[in-house]
Amino acid sequence: MKKITGMTLAAIWTASIPLIARAQIQGPILDEAGEEIIATFSIVARDPATQELGVAVQSRAFRAGAIVSYAKAGVGAIATQASANQTYGPRGLELLELGLSPDEVVRHLTSADPGRDRRQLAVIDAGGRVRAYTGSGTSDWAGHIEGENYSVQGNILVGEEVVRGMARAFESTEGELAERLMAALDAGQAAGGDARGKQAGGILVVKPIGDSNRTTDRWVDIRVDDSPTPFIELRRLMNMAVSRNSFRRSRDLEREGRFSEAITEQTKAIRLMPDNDQYVYGLARLRVQAGDTSGGLESLRRAIEMNARWREVAATSGDFDNALDHPGFRELLGG
Repeated sequence: MKKITGMTLAAIWTASIPLIARAQIQGPILDEAGEEIIATFSIVARDPATQELGVAVQSRAFRAGAIVSYAKAGVGAIATQASANQTYGPRGLELLELGLSPDEVVRHLTSADPGRDRRQLAVIDAGGRVRAYTGSGTSDWAGHIEGENYSVQGNILVGEEVVRGMARAFESTEGELAERLMAALDAGQAAGGDARGKQAGGILVVKPIGDSNRTTDRWVDIRVDDSPTPFIELRRLMNMAVSRNSFRRSRDLEREGRFSEAITEQTKAIRLMPDNDQYVYGLARLRVQAGDTSGGLESLRRAIEMNARWREVAATSGDFDNALDHPGFRELLGG
């Protein structure tokens, strides 16, 4: 890993006290040049197995997810923060698409920017190469860590342990990229997070389309723009987004007759959203079609307990034709 830091931790309570005090007032926090400060911690990352690229962010700044995060499938992902220069996002992706390396992109963007000392920037490309930049004028604590297939960075943090905790969490967490990004944010907050508090966050994950039924590369795109508890809401939305993707994969696998894999995806969707009765009914249908009639009927029983309308659907849809003669199925239908 490579680490670059700004001022010392002890300086935060002198250099940033006016900024922290102003953060209690609703509205944007501006630097001496009149630019909004997106004091935050974020991560850009890649999953080499799925080719997903993503950005996740949390900040005591309104709609930080919309300001910080940029990504394009097959190209790269970018986080721009501190006195955020939002041209870094689209312009950086254009440069990556032209074939420039992350190191070249960072040099190109910052060298042409007179406000570069107040910026923080992280770039990852589709091959997993990373480069981060923390300007010398960003407010303490500010710094970043570059790792394999990721970079974590932040400014106006309580200390270096925020980014260290994020790096450890990303490296050690299993699951989809969105889940690992969420784990990194949680770890950053557990280590103290943004010195000013919490307000907004977001997770953006893009993935090559490769499917005629999809029209966007945005695999997960969720934001919490203003909340006293953004982490709770962000995780709820992340679970919804990832479970929905698992549900869609399950349907695709079912159409291909790959029932065992479809059941695995459906089970994951239920793990993330255990109160979703539609997912439970879908699992019941898959199990019966795969030949596990007893397991399927047990799932169907649970779905009906969650939502009685599934009894009528099961009786009329043909989903359980393979179980018509099973006494357990007739019992569930009330006959």
